[in-house]
Amino acid sequence: MPVHPRARPNIRNLIIRPLWMTLKAALRTFPIIGKRFDHDHVGKKVEMMDSSTTKRLEDNAHPSAGQTYTADRETSALVPSLSRPVTILYPYERLEDTEPWLFVPGNYNGRIGVIWETCTACKACVRICPNDCLHMTTEYRVDILDDAEGEWAGLGGEIEEGGWVATPIESAREHNENRNPILSHDTPSQDWKFGSVLDLTGSSARVAWNDTGDEEAMDLSLLTRAEEEIVSGRIDLGRCMFCGLCMESCNFTSFFMTNEYDGMSGFTRDDLWFDASRTRVLPSEHQEAVDSELAKRATRERSKRERKAGKGGAK
Repeated sequence: MPVHPRARPNIRNLIIRPLWMTLKAALRTFPIIGKRFDHDHVGKKVEMMDSSTTKRLEDNAHPSAGQTYTADRETSALVPSLSRPVTILYPYERLEDTEPWLFVPGNYNGRIGVIWETCTACKACVRICPNDCLHMTTEYRVDILDDAEGEWAGLGGEIEEGGWVATPIESAREHNENRNPILSHDTPSQDWKFGSVLDLTGSSARVAWNDTGDEEAMDLSLLTRAEEEIVSGRIDLGRCMFCGLCMESCNFTSFFMTNEYDGMSGFTRDDLWFDASRTRVLPSEHQEAVDSELAKRATRERSKRERKAGKGGAK
């Protein structure tokens, strides 16, 4: 779980930072001094209908349609030299953006996140959920052992005719690498392109891609074996009480309670159903836990192959 550097309990965060926050808030009420601490949101008139809201709603049926607001601070005609704080305009503004020294606690139970690459579809999370929030769904995924590099490379499964393969989407991977999981309130980009293997010829394979239906001959070195697995992709957050039992029951470091609070509301109950793309967590965001699971799987696979080789030699 990524932890904000200012969420760690130390003298700086428990004493020095709160005192500095209080002093800065006081100084910002005086424009002559406070302008040194301003950010881009202060005193700016902004249009509240962002592109995602416009796309979600029909005919701009929203109270913010056509309205502009002055963000963060306001003054009066009587005393223009003083300004007072006002409520930030969530969701168009967020505390992490306007007041970077404020943070969401690292142990806050927010949106449920699933690392598809380590999920084994054991359904322990589904069975333990007291509110019946979790529902299994079929998703294409690449197992961490199939995509392993370095010490554990080559211990994954083999590409077979009629099976599934994936190839990386470099633009999406670059976006995910630059994405800050602490401040980002969006879904990670899908960084794999999936397809089915029509036939194998030597060191190449003819693949039919799921997204376009096009067929393409690909070198096997550019492909990674994929699976069509059952994962806990659909979650009804309208029923979830964020108890964290799903995370505690998972034996494969696949389930996490992230500290993301954004995007867990909607205009209908259907909006509270999160599919696999919205629950996805990148392995890089929990690299230590993923590496531990990868080592266990690779060790089991290596032992299995050694036993198989020993039986073959005995014959």
